[in-house]
Amino acid sequence: MARMDLEVDWDADEAHDKLDRIKKRGRNFKPVMEDVRDELRKAWTSNFTSNGLAVGGWAPLDAEYASWKAVHFPGATPLIQTGNLFKSVASLRGVEVDLDRHGARFSLADVRVAKFHQYGTTRMPKREIMFEPAGAEHRWAEWMKDYLQRGRNKIEDM
Repeated sequence: MARMDLEVDWDADEAHDKLDRIKKRGRNFKPVMEDVRDELRKAWTSNFTSNGLAVGGWAPLDAEYASWKAVHFPGATPLIQTGNLFKSVASLRGVEVDLDRHGARFSLADVRVAKFHQYGTTRMPKREIMFEPAGAEHRWAEWMKDYLQRGRNKIEDM
């Protein structure tokens, strides 16, 4: 019986290089976390300008406080008095942003009143400022996958 042999040579250097790049990117997701920060900034700013629409709408001010605010801060919308809280959210200035290779943490620590609005009090309803946008977990996982495979990820228009 006749025998037939086939020899195949393969240079795996390119495949190894690609796997090395994926491994290196897998140790540091900070570029993706920067994109997450940018999306959150846009979502939180939009939430402010829409009176909390993204989180189900903010409760209106009670009548007594609304009257006082109309006199002392004419035209100011809920959660805006001096504008410092909105400016912090819109620019993420005054916000503690801790981006590291595996995650991100955002805190409105420099804005004294933020926690009262975020969580509410016995005298004030919750008006959520910081939230995870709908579908974000899936979207961010896709960004991470794309980053691992191809490198630097950039958000397209939301």
